[in-house]
Amino acid sequence: AAVSLNACVHHICSEWCAQSASQHQLRMHLCEPDVVVRFDPEHLRRVLVNLLDNARRYASQQMGAIQVRTVTDDSLRATVDVWSDGAPLDPSIQRHLFEPFFSSESRSSGLGLYICRELCEGHRATISYQRSERTMGNTTTTGNEFAVTLQRPRSSENASLADLPTTPWQTSLY
Repeated sequence: AAVSLNACVHHICSEWCAQSASQHQLRMHLCEPDVVVRFDPEHLRRVLVNLLDNARRYASQQMGAIQVRTVTDDSLRATVDVWSDGAPLDPSIQRHLFEPFFSSESRSSGLGLYICRELCEGHRATISYQRSERTMGNTTTTGNEFAVTLQRPRSSENASLADLPTTPWQTSLY
C-alpha cells in the first residue's frame, strides 16, 4: 500500500491530540514536498499512536515537549520521528526496547514497541531509538527520539501524490 506521508501523519496526530488532550504539547514539522511511502495507513496509525502515547507518558507538560517530524532525502526513503523531552532511557532498557514482553513499567504488557517493530518490518521499514536535540521555545533540549524509516515507491511503480485518494489515511493505493 502507498500513502501520502504528511497527510497521513497530520491526520493521525490531529486525532491523537483531540483524544489525548495534548494539543499544547505536540508540535509537527512536516517536510516539503510531501512524499508517497509504502505503508498501510492503519498500520502507520498504530505505530504512531503507540509512539505518541509513550512520548506523552514521559514528556513534560511544556509546549513542544512532544515533536513529530517527517524528513525525506534523495534516496528511496522517508522518515517520521517522534521526539519527547523525557529523561534518558537507561542503557539496560535501551538494549531491550523492541523485545516482546519487555517493559520498564509493571502496568505495561511490553508489546507496544515490539508490535511497532513487527509492523515496520512487514512494510520493509525500520524503527530505531536515539537521544537527540530539538528546539523547545528558545532552548535546545535533549530528548528521546524514535524514528521510523519508510520505503518510497520506485518511480517505475508510478505512485505519486496525484494518484492517491483525497483521504489517503482511509484508503490505500496498490
